[in-house]
Amino acid sequence: MAIPRLYYVTTGLDPETAFATWSAVLSPLFEPRPWTRSKKLPAGSANGAILGDMIIAKVAFAPQAFVRDAQRIAVTPDHILLHLYMSGGFNGMISGEQASIGPGRVAVIDLAHEVRTRAYASNTLSLIVPRALLGGIVPGTLKPRLDPLRNDLLAAYMRSLQERSTQMSEDEVEGTVSDAADFLRRLLIKPDFTSRNAQDADDDLLSLAEAAIRDNLAIGKLSPEFLAEKLRISRASLYRVFAPHGGIMRYVQERRLIAVRAALSDPLETRKLSRIAADLGFNSEAHFSRAFRQRFGTTASEYRREQMEASAQTQLTSPEVVNRWWVEVAARGHPTGA
Repeated sequence: MAIPRLYYVTTGLDPETAFATWSAVLSPLFEPRPWTRSKKLPAGSANGAILGDMIIAKVAFAPQAFVRDAQRIAVTPDHILLHLYMSGGFNGMISGEQASIGPGRVAVIDLAHEVRTRAYASNTLSLIVPRALLGGIVPGTLKPRLDPLRNDLLAAYMRSLQERSTQMSEDEVEGTVSDAADFLRRLLIKPDFTSRNAQDADDDLLSLAEAAIRDNLAIGKLSPEFLAEKLRISRASLYRVFAPHGGIMRYVQERRLIAVRAALSDPLETRKLSRIAADLGFNSEAHFSRAFRQRFGTTASEYRREQMEASAQTQLTSPEVVNRWWVEVAARGHPTGA
């Protein structure tokens, strides 16, 4: 069974309808407000999935202000919002402190606090996690920004989770949420993160290597030497963490194919198929076509057509779906440390 999808694409709607839809979707979190001189009604789009007790979504929005005041805090659950900015950014108050967040940074937003920010046009990833799932983090203990290592690990994890969510089945959700909760507790709560055990250290190295591969897929010869230098580790360490995955170059090929499939599944993707393949490191269109068909059992053009047809028939998800999730997850609660 497929997992519940969230599809709030306001592009093409008239300004009033787009603003009303966007405001309804954001209502458990913020009130969107215009902040440019034009006073243009703010809007945005989100495309994601409900993974049990978590939500992961790609979110794009125009310049606007986001406000979460005491009144909204009193009537909505105080989940934790982890917001990775791939482009754009904001300045303002989050998690009880003034913060400035730019591309490549994750904003750690504790919704027990007021939020008052001014955001630029941005493309982002949002991961929403109930406070109780993380062991009941005490308000005031989370900082709005992470140190570079934790930030890079969290950004890599979120990008991988979003990519996997596009093809995830319902029977994978429970294990995914459990693993994510373990990772986030270790990352956000553990005071001495650098003293992690050998397995955690290898898992973190794999996440960073994954991110380096994803960021450099356009390089036709994405070699072990390049990755080792990029990550500042020995090639022996790199080979060790990739051994369970069939080796480095096999893994790189798999990441290229998965990245192409994810792009072809994205209703907001406008590049031609040949451009997507080239941008993700396939130097030969014939080689790409053979590899895609062998891996997924269909041609890339057929797959894209199926995705486009499904997208055209997709109705905007009712804002009530995500609003109900906020309340129901908070009501269920979780045992401390679960």
